[in-house]
Amino acid sequence: MSTTPPPLAADLNAGFRRLKLAAMRRLAPELLVTAKTQRWNPEEFLRTLVEAEISSRDESNARTRMRQAAFPVTKTLAEFDLAASSIPPATFDYLASLEWIRAAENACFIGPAVIHGLSLVRVEFLQVMSLLQLM
Repeated sequence: MSTTPPPLAADLNAGFRRLKLAAMRRLAPELLVTAKTQRWNPEEFLRTLVEAEISSRDESNARTRMRQAAFPVTKTLAEFDLAASSIPPATFDYLASLEWIRAAENACFIGPAVIHGLSLVRVEFLQVMSLLQLM
């Protein structure tokens, strides 16, 4: 039998809202009950709340970046058939590692869009005709 946890105190709810800590505000009531029941130490409670907020923001940022990149379709490296490609395995591994992004190098991919880890950084998808119009 599951009971609804008591709502957060109004000042805490308002503080979470003002600081834009939506995941913390959403999870805190239930987590408070769990923490009390299982006798968590305060650091464990705070750590769990902070990790949930970070995870929620990371997911939200990834969705936003993917939407802003304007890829026509979403594909992953798991769907990529390396055997049917002319890309050498070493090159593929380097591109998949995203080291070229950390090294601030540019890359131009021709063919169907493949997305891997690009939700971690800002990217832009351009079709050739759009690129030519920019010139």
